Amino acid sequence: MCIFLDDTDYRQFVHVLGDVVEGFAIRCWNYCLMPNHYHVTLQPSLPNFSEAIRRLNSVYAQWWNKRHDRVGHVFQGRFKDQVVDEDAYMLTLSRYVVMNPVRAGLATRPEDWPWGSYRATVGLSPVPAFLATTQTLRLFGEGSDTILQARFASFVTEPQHDSASYDRIRSKERILGPRAFKDLVATSVFAQVQD
Repeated sequence: MCIFLDDTDYRQFVHVLGDVVEGFAIRCWNYCLMPNHYHVTLQPSLPNFSEAIRRLNSVYAQWWNKRHDRVGHVFQGRFKDQVVDEDAYMLTLSRYVVMNPVRAGLATRPEDWPWGSYRATVGLSPVPAFLATTQTLRLFGEGSDTILQARFASFVTEPQHDSASYDRIRSKERILGPRAFKDLVATSVFAQVQD
C-alpha cells in the first residue's frame, strides 16, 4: 500500500518528522521517503526512540486517514531499527538511504528525487532545520562545506563494490559493526536493563 499518494502527503510527513526529531531530541542524519515506506537515519540522545517512532507513525497515519477518508493501519508491522557503528557503517548506510529511489527506478540520479535529504546534503536545496547534514558531511574529513558536499556526492554516486554491507543493512541483524562495537553495545544495553 502506498503511504504517500501526492506531494501534500510527502510534505506532511517531512513536517511531522521535523517535529518529532526536534521534540524528542533526536539527530536526523538523512532520510528518504518512498511511495510505500521511508528510511531515516536517526541518533537519539535520550532513551525515547520507540516512543518517537510511534509518535511519527501515528501522527502521520491519523492525518493521512483523515485526508484520504480511510480507516485502519497505514504502516505495516513494527519499524526496523539497527544500531550502526559510525566508523564502520555510517557511510554505507548514508549511501544506501539516499540511493533508494535510484535502485527502485523512481529517479535516475539521487538529486532527481525531491523526497529525501540528498539534495540538502549536497547543497542543491535548503537544509531543513531538523536535518543534521553537518554530521553526514563530517564523515568525509575536514574541509569547507563545498568540498565535503562534493566528496559526499562522489561517494554516493561512485560504483558500489560493497554488496556485503548492503546485505547486512537489509538483514535482521540488530547491531552493525565490528565485534568490539557489538560487544560494547550489548554490554551497554545489559547495564541499562540492570539499572
